[in-house]
Amino acid sequence: MDFKEHLKKYLSSEFIGDLIASFSLNEHKGLFINTRKISDDEFIKKFPALRKHPIVPHCYLYNKDEFDAGKNIYHELGLYYIQDPSASLVPYFLNPKGKGQILDMCAAPGGKSIMTSLLCNEEGIIYANDISSSRVQHLLSNIERLGISNIVVLNKDLSKIKNLENRFDAIILDAPCSGSGMFRRSEEMKNDWSYEKVTRLSKIQKELILLAYSFLKEGGKLIYSTCSYSYEEDEEVVFHLLKNSDAKLLPLPENDMFYRSKEMKEAIHLFPNRFVGEGHFIALITKPGELISEIKKEEKQIIRKSQGKGTSSINNYFKLFYKGYDDLINISIRPGLFVKSEISNKMIYSHHYSHYIDDKSSIHVSLSDAKKYILGEEINIDDDKEYHFIAYEKYNISSTQNRLKKLKNLYPKGLRKQIN
Repeated sequence: MDFKEHLKKYLSSEFIGDLIASFSLNEHKGLFINTRKISDDEFIKKFPALRKHPIVPHCYLYNKDEFDAGKNIYHELGLYYIQDPSASLVPYFLNPKGKGQILDMCAAPGGKSIMTSLLCNEEGIIYANDISSSRVQHLLSNIERLGISNIVVLNKDLSKIKNLENRFDAIILDAPCSGSGMFRRSEEMKNDWSYEKVTRLSKIQKELILLAYSFLKEGGKLIYSTCSYSYEEDEEVVFHLLKNSDAKLLPLPENDMFYRSKEMKEAIHLFPNRFVGEGHFIALITKPGELISEIKKEEKQIIRKSQGKGTSSINNYFKLFYKGYDDLINISIRPGLFVKSEISNKMIYSHHYSHYIDDKSSIHVSLSDAKKYILGEEINIDDDKEYHFIAYEKYNISSTQNRLKKLKNLYPKGLRKQIN
């Protein structure tokens, strides 16, 4: 079955024509700001040409020809995360404020986990998992760059881990899919598409959504999303869950930019001929019952105050407040905020920690020196004071050491690059 034909399960021929025509139009790029570091007003002053996202607060649209967001100094400083405008709706609709434990099952490269953390004001714990070791490295890098402290990173097959049933207040399942929603962005995705791929992934998605639902607490919310236009990967997967559990669909807000199939009016499709982002499907699901969160208000405050006091403080507090749930902390590859490590018998603060704390104990450098440091060069200075961090404006670049009036470059080698 070809691409056009298989869409007729829920779309008219006229709509399919409009959709395919939109693949030749310029895509809209998007980003969300790191509200821990910068306000919307400050951000707009720096980038007045950016436009607000039509729905999601703290999110913006930009034209790549006018603004190369990935090569800007403020990207490296962790002031924002580049994310498709459609993808930003997933954590926004989940609305995770006040949640205790959240699982992002297929988290890499990390945008949804990071945005969820910011929406939660870094309270509670977010478990960000990805089964791919290479993708997890991108996930770690992005968490470090934005200085997020409450994400536990996992690289596991969650179906093989015990004691996860009825554990999480909220779950994000952005399922692996055929990627047709990215056709406008990626010629490779278009060439790789086949109906066989759709049906094969649909089986995996059905297994994943049942697994995700088993992990969900009573009263909790599960948000399912794909970047696929295929009914088999979208509505059919959600119907599979509804038929095999007590799950209930929650209606997403009405908006003329959203498309809803007749069979499932609660969920939405985002199409580039209607919406500013790429193709996406989103469904919000709940498990009947009353949600009881594990973390009390006073415990959240202790976790927040404890952060940054030592290499093991985060891990210890997680264990204190999640007794019986240590399995995930113990098998994680990053249990929260990475503070410092011992190198050549000296304790060196991490790049992650430098992006978490403020600039009060940092040495401030010029823009040209900041660019040199990110490229991997040492910086000459005029004094012998001991510095642990280097900053540009009020934002830390990374950790450093002053040796003979030179700032030793501790910027992670895999992240060094030339920026505009």
